[in-house]
Amino acid sequence: ALSARRRRTEGAELDEKIEATIADPANDPEVALQEKDRGELVRRALMRLSTEHREVIDLVYYHEKSVDEVAHILDVPPATVKTRMFYARKKLGELVKGAEKVRC
Repeated sequence: ALSARRRRTEGAELDEKIEATIADPANDPEVALQEKDRGELVRRALMRLSTEHREVIDLVYYHEKSVDEVAHILDVPPATVKTRMFYARKKLGELVKGAEKVRC
């Protein structure tokens, strides 16, 4: 029992040491700027989506609605919501990648 307790204590100390050496990217101004830029790219790309695609992205990701809730809100079958989500994410990815290539 004592050796098991020692192993747990040693493991906890090791975890604390590792945790202390890992840099928090939130404190890095460069990382913060990159995240801000990426957020701006995503916002611009969202505005270029069709209204139907933008609606489902907004409801699911920003308002945290389920597929069934979105289907009820938009008065469409859940399968339609899933299809719109698929194509909206695909188009959004293409738009963001295209914008990133232009910036580089």
